[in-house]
Amino acid sequence: MSSGSPAVVEVHLLACVHGMWGQPSHVTRMAEIMRETHAKAQDGVELDVLVAETNREAHTYDGVDWGAERVVQEVKDRIAVIEAPEANPRKKVTRFSIIGYSLGGLLSRYAVGILYSTGFFDDGKVKPVNFATIATPNIGLLRYNTTLSTMQHTFGPIFLSRTGKHFYAKDADEWGAGEGKPLLEVMSEKGSVFYNALTKFQRVTFAANAINDITVPFITAAAEPYDPFVAYTQNGLEIDLDEKYAPVIKSFKLPSGPALTVPAPPTVFSKAWWRAKWNAPSKLPPWLQFAFPFNIVAWILLPILFPLFLTAAITNFTYNGFHSRRRIKLLESSGQSNRSAIMSLMQRIERRVEDTVVDMMNDGLNDENMGPDAGPSNMTTASPSRAGTPLPPLPGSSTPLKGKSRHSRRMSITYTPLTDPNSPYHDSYTSTVTPKEKQNQPLLTETQRRIIVNLNTLPNLKKVYVFIDGVRNSHATIVCRDPKNFSFHRRGEGVLRYLADGFEM
Repeated sequence: MSSGSPAVVEVHLLACVHGMWGQPSHVTRMAEIMRETHAKAQDGVELDVLVAETNREAHTYDGVDWGAERVVQEVKDRIAVIEAPEANPRKKVTRFSIIGYSLGGLLSRYAVGILYSTGFFDDGKVKPVNFATIATPNIGLLRYNTTLSTMQHTFGPIFLSRTGKHFYAKDADEWGAGEGKPLLEVMSEKGSVFYNALTKFQRVTFAANAINDITVPFITAAAEPYDPFVAYTQNGLEIDLDEKYAPVIKSFKLPSGPALTVPAPPTVFSKAWWRAKWNAPSKLPPWLQFAFPFNIVAWILLPILFPLFLTAAITNFTYNGFHSRRRIKLLESSGQSNRSAIMSLMQRIERRVEDTVVDMMNDGLNDENMGPDAGPSNMTTASPSRAGTPLPPLPGSSTPLKGKSRHSRRMSITYTPLTDPNSPYHDSYTSTVTPKEKQNQPLLTETQRRIIVNLNTLPNLKKVYVFIDGVRNSHATIVCRDPKNFSFHRRGEGVLRYLADGFEM
């Protein structure tokens, strides 16, 4: 190269996207660890981290699609700044990665679909490298056999505006002229721009809390049909944490014998009963947890405070939902967009898929000869593993990364679904399921089962399971969301460092 043409620095752009009701600070620690880990350029490539800001707080009500539009615009704006002609030295974005936390994972999946459909990755201009979701409701929010869960599924789509419809799969009328499918199912299907976009990434990772995630439980975060951790204290599950990246689970093992005998609970009002109650974690939210004797005052005032908090919450939901619907109307009236282009494309793909299925049925194909990839006739199978392909390694084993790694520090951990009949764990699993384990499983819909099967056909998918005990809700801890105000959130740093050390530059 001549002296008059300075070298262009290659840039790897990483976007970090927060979740529902969130703000950029929720993924700040993630961004910090990524910058620290990759502070130096590797093979001439330097890292630039973008923390998405335009979807903060009430704007997360506006739906997965419109939220993703904003993320894509921020990506384009950051690239324009990085590649500004006046920059010295000149820089060029040649690689792209994205990590989404909670709702941010769904926004990320939609956003890469937009980028893919608009040619962002064409001709090797920008190479898609790392994609990860952390505690993301990949199959939507779950329903359990409880009154509270039923109420959430009834009022969630109303109070949470467009995002609520996407969470609870109440949006099928918007994806196929009244005869379509929910957005989350469309995003999981082979042939969709969203699925095709994920296959372009070198690494796709779903990180899930194994226990204590009240907001996004294991099954939806991991896209699995069964939760083996729901009764881990009773089914004898042995869990081994990674020495360097705890609370990341290195391996877990089910016993080969019968389920453990659980001691009977202590008699009500006995000394053992009072001791257990005294030592149990507080059920109050963190901001109402005080030391003795103020904790007693908080419990006394709870019957007064709870109705006030509930009224304030409903008012806030209603207010934000109203303004969200107004914003959506303005967005939908503002002309053509990436979203409208994708919807049109998806409708054409759906029609082609329907025609193919009809042809297959006319040819007399049956479920017995069809794998999960063949069509919807056997999409309700419990096993996400693909027919005709090798099963992933057993828990605790490692898989070498494909291709040459510039700065690889650890291997990815992959888990074989326990419900898979071909899994070596299947026999012991079926013999050790406890009644509580069955009772506490969610009531999956057929749509959610299809989404699970679809997502588990991704050829580059890895899963990371996280064990955070001793907290009421591990959803914020897994991403180290607010360590300044809640010191226990720092327990999630191991997860972030695991992802950072495995981040391919």
